[in-house]
Amino acid sequence: MQEKKWIIGSVSPKGELMIDDGAKQALKKGKSLLAAGIKKVFGKFNKGDHIKIIDKNSDEYARGLSSFSSSEINKIKGHHSSKIDQLLGYIAKSEVVHKDDMVEI
Repeated sequence: MQEKKWIIGSVSPKGELMIDDGAKQALKKGKSLLAAGIKKVFGKFNKGDHIKIIDKNSDEYARGLSSFSSSEINKIKGHHSSKIDQLLGYIAKSEVVHKDDMVEI
């Protein structure tokens, strides 16, 4: 976990993703963040940008590097990973924030 601490201290987050309780439970078990668990997107950011992951009470839970831009996440949020290619019109990753690119706060 120590090697991922740079994600927190390196740069200011460019945006936030609000997740549901199911996604929060999955993250607690070491899973990646998937589109299905995302409720809202705040801010404008690009693929690879540092973002905050917050719960429904707006409490920060984790930080990570986004695999998608904010506009892409707005199109796929709440949908199953199998629908991402169809929704975006191109092949993409299934994880919005991969577990290897995330650190819990």
